[in-house]
Amino acid sequence: MSKIDKKFEDYFTIIKHKLPYWDELPEIDLYMDQVVALMEKYMSFHKTDENTKIITNSMINNYVKLGIMPAPIKKRYSREHIAYLIIICCLKQSLPISDIKDLIENRVRRTSIEETLNFFSDLYDSVFNTVIAIGKKYSQRNINEDALFTDTALYMAMGSSSSKYIASQIVELNKNERE
Repeated sequence: MSKIDKKFEDYFTIIKHKLPYWDELPEIDLYMDQVVALMEKYMSFHKTDENTKIITNSMINNYVKLGIMPAPIKKRYSREHIAYLIIICCLKQSLPISDIKDLIENRVRRTSIEETLNFFSDLYDSVFNTVIAIGKKYSQRNINEDALFTDTALYMAMGSSSSKYIASQIVELNKNERE
């Protein structure tokens, strides 16, 4: 393995992260501030800088008002709420909130929020690893470090843009077929 390949491998090992599964979520109910702190821990990889807020009290309240997730019971949030928030926080990076609502509703209607979170966490890990593998394969054409990281970043951005477009088209098609 060349020095460049080693540095590339080390870099993607550093940024590797995973989403929690249902059994890894707290079994006790939490108050809003505890939920926000937990979500910051789970989703910190989405932060672009230390001032970025992944989730706020207002965001959670809005998700409840919009019917994307159930309301808390006596101001306490269960692992069901946390599962919804994990999925919402990941998907809001690339989809409008109305599409996220449709996707979650369709999935939970067929299974449960527990199965949906576990499926989502598996899917996230699989997609992350696939994108990294394709990025590595694509980047092997480069002979210097600058080209390697620049071209890989371009590939990742194009993949993200393409995936966002395709996902939005599929959601729209699904909406039209249900109507």
